[in-house]
Amino acid sequence: MSIFTRSVAANRVVASLLIVCFLLAGCQASKQDTGTAAGALLGGVAGMFLGKGAGKVLAIGIGALAGGFIGNQIGSYLDEQDRLALLKESAKALAKSDDGETVKWENPDTEAKAEITVVKTETVQREIPIVRQKEVQKPGKLVLIGEPYEILTDSNVRFGPSTEYGVAKVLPKGSVLLAVGQVKGKNWILVNQNRQAIGYIHASLIGKKGTLAAQEATKEEVTAEQEVAQTEPAMKPTHDLDSLPDDMQMTQAVRPAVDLDEMVASYPDDETTENLVAEKVEVEAPARTVKMKVTTPKGEEETTVVASKGTDGAWEIL
Repeated sequence: MSIFTRSVAANRVVASLLIVCFLLAGCQASKQDTGTAAGALLGGVAGMFLGKGAGKVLAIGIGALAGGFIGNQIGSYLDEQDRLALLKESAKALAKSDDGETVKWENPDTEAKAEITVVKTETVQREIPIVRQKEVQKPGKLVLIGEPYEILTDSNVRFGPSTEYGVAKVLPKGSVLLAVGQVKGKNWILVNQNRQAIGYIHASLIGKKGTLAAQEATKEEVTAEQEVAQTEPAMKPTHDLDSLPDDMQMTQAVRPAVDLDEMVASYPDDETTENLVAEKVEVEAPARTVKMKVTTPKGEEETTVVASKGTDGAWEIL
């Protein structure tokens, strides 16, 4: 029988639903607060169990965050497209904005607008879930990366973070995978394919997605006879959500933090997962405090949250 089972996660979902039903029936919580809790829970559960690839990003994002991240009352004033647009802008701000920088968004048709400000960035210590093949050594502490990386030259993927470990597979130059994190104190990076850790690659053999394209652009711009050095760095291509493999599309998303049970529940409970191990690992991860101010013709609200990277690269609301 597979080590992956939905029973624990399913029980937790049922218990949570019962709590929400109790709140709806007997507590004095406001309509907005109750709606936030129910919307976040039901939306998050639906996204986790039913979503796949880009659809999973969309389901978790709209379902869970619209009721919590964007705000209680204001969230109910926004239509689905505005909520989705705000989530996309939030993901961009978390990934690219400097501390103190404000990103502004507006929809002239609905007169909804928002200001998203990254207040500060810090490093936090967390335990987050990973799924690895049994033969792959459990990592020690990781410095989290959570970004699409590519193989710079034909490279060995090893079962552990050293050349003393055997070769799990050989990946050709240009292969794209998810860099989970670098082993603390070592030049080895744990990498994912198909939502599971497949082994470790030396840091010198792998780079951010777009590195190879930038190197090619550099070669084309520098002529053999006239130019000695490149005057401007080559631009790296941006990441198109639909062009990324399924297990890397979450690097473009914002979602509630996922625990071990929820991660296990998102995998099939069959023979395809018999060789997998799910566990928590300790990481050093970036965390960003974000303040959002949302205004609509019906009112205005501000909310502040802290988001940190997960092992699949998604920004998780803590």
